[in-house]
Amino acid sequence: MGKGTLYGVGVGPGDPELVTLKAIRTIEACRVVVAPRARAGSSLALSIVRANVDLTCHEVVEVPFAMAGEDDARDARRADAAALVVSRLEQGLDVAMPTLGDPAIYSTFQRIAAAVRGEGFTVRQVPGVPSFCAVAAALDADLTPDPALPVHIVPALCRDSLREAADLSGTVVLMKAGGEAEGLACALREAGVLERTQLVSNCGRPDELVLRRLDAPDVPDRLGYFSTAVVLP
Repeated sequence: MGKGTLYGVGVGPGDPELVTLKAIRTIEACRVVVAPRARAGSSLALSIVRANVDLTCHEVVEVPFAMAGEDDARDARRADAAALVVSRLEQGLDVAMPTLGDPAIYSTFQRIAAAVRGEGFTVRQVPGVPSFCAVAAALDADLTPDPALPVHIVPALCRDSLREAADLSGTVVLMKAGGEAEGLACALREAGVLERTQLVSNCGRPDELVLRRLDAPDVPDRLGYFSTAVVLP
């Protein structure tokens, strides 16, 4: 009996219609689907898959993961998930792990994949539509107005990093920009880029929120976890 293969499958940022044909066919061909989710709530990635693939004949396992900052719990969850995947691969079963956006960009899948590779199994990746590309479409924005200038992808979890990002030339994409809206706006104002910043929360979902200005009176107090801001040059 041969070993199974782990597939990290990008399912896009949230709109089920942005899932690629290759992603659908890969998941259909895998006997097992392992979907990461937050400890509370269901898996958004899995809900996107279910909108495209009939999983009746698949083994579907939702694996809870700890949030950022809970290092010990997070490492334990990852180890448990990797062990689960390895147990199925040892049986010769292919495993699909759907991940939001693209598996190469800030994806939990990569942590699991590293452990699985370490056990001698094959890992493959199926690219998906990255969140910041979908956000650019929602904003009708050009991320590369000057082909000579770069595009920077910066995690916005640490507000101090926003000041450093403001000094970068070209377009700056701020991933994971959720949280207190006023705090984000203040940090961007101090960095001198607030007027050039736009943001989309829950891109592609029914509750999608497009903000052309972060200091507008209708901005909610808190922005969802799936928020991406774009600072245009």
